[in-house]
This record gives sequence, structure tokens and C-alpha cells, in this order.
Amino acid sequence: MVKTLSRRFLTAALLAIITSLWCWIITTLHGAWSFGIVEGYLDGGRVPLYPTMPVTYGEFFFQALVSLLITFALAVIWCSFAPQPLRLIGVLVAWLIGFWAGAENISFTFQIDYGTTWAPFEALRALFIHPIVTPFALVMGVLGTYSLTRPFRT
Repeated sequence: MVKTLSRRFLTAALLAIITSLWCWIITTLHGAWSFGIVEGYLDGGRVPLYPTMPVTYGEFFFQALVSLLITFALAVIWCSFAPQPLRLIGVLVAWLIGFWAGAENISFTFQIDYGTTWAPFEALRALFIHPIVTPFALVMGVLGTYSLTRPFRT
């Protein structure tokens, strides 16, 4: 019984690690593209609250850590208790929630340059979501999660 539970938790942890790392990478790349390249923060732009600190790729990796933490927590909880056929649904939902949380955190960091009176999700809608790149990132994220976690879901 203990061996079965520890094996189930180990599998859940592996699924959560893979899913959260993939979410972190996709969220960071999308944020770096949206703000770093399109909005020009990587071309000498500064962090809004710290005008002397230049924006680097590391800033996007740091801001997207929220996606890694949330995705890991949701995926490990779901995969620990859900039956094996439902694990895919859990990791995909965890990935989508983590992507949204990371995108919101990145958008919140830079929203002060565009208006401090914005509503909570207005920066995400106006600055992060792109009609071509965002659906591409979502499809890559979901398909990548599906293919990367396949060996641990069976």
C-alpha cells in the first residue's frame, strides 16, 4: 500500500515538474516576445518601477516563475488523486492556468508604463495577447504538454 502511494506521488511529481517547466518556458518566451521585442523593452527599455534597471531576458524568466509554481502545485495535487485516465485533463488545465497567471504577472510588471488606472486584466488583454502569437503559444503549450507527459501518464 505504501509502495503504491509513493509510486503514485512520484509519478504525479514527475508529471508536475515536466508540465510546470514547459509552462514556464512558453510563458517566458511569449512575454519576452510581447514586451521585450514588440514593446521594445529589450532595446534599452527600463523596468517601470526601477528606471535605472535595464530589462533583460532574465527579468522575463523571473516574472514568469509564478506560472511554474502554480502549474506545479495544481498538477501535483490533481495527478496525486485523479485516476490515471484523467491525468491528462489535470495537467492541461494546470498548464493553462499557469500560463494565464504568468502572463498576468508579466503584464502587471509593465502596465505602469501604459497607465496606472487600468483594471486588473486590462494590461493582459491590451499588451500580452496577440492575435497570432498567443494562439500559437497556446497550441504549442498544449501539444507539448501532451507529448512530453505521455510516458508518465500511461
